[in-house]
Amino acid sequence: MKVLHKMKLKMISTLFLALICVIPFSSANAASEPAGDEASTIPFSTVSAASSGWDYLGSSTFTYSSAIAKSTGGDFLVCLASGPSGYYNLYEDDPDNPDDRVGYVYLYAGACGAFRSIGGFVDGDNKRAEFYVYKAFGGTATVDFYD
Repeated sequence: MKVLHKMKLKMISTLFLALICVIPFSSANAASEPAGDEASTIPFSTVSAASSGWDYLGSSTFTYSSAIAKSTGGDFLVCLASGPSGYYNLYEDDPDNPDDRVGYVYLYAGACGAFRSIGGFVDGDNKRAEFYVYKAFGGTATVDFYD
């Protein structure tokens, strides 16, 4: 009887240890990926973006929030010229209301994120959508904007 009790205790201890090891990894992975609409990552340089029919709007170097780029709608492209890899969020700036999160994309230096069909964010007298990029991690990044 004591042998059976020891086996059960050992099995429960092993299961408990396995759960302790697995739970932190699964919750850490979920926290690293933001919720919402993910844009598609396009692995090409800003040079090929310009030659592929995208209109260059400008660039911004920032730590957490980029400068604003004004888009006419349709599709919008954000390219990471330099900086840390990670999830970059695209927001629409609205001075009268809380800013709208358009989506997010995982970028690494040299990659671009395409946000499709963003015409619904065009508003105001200038008939433009005012977009900026936000990242929730440190390090300086430079992004290029294309419309």
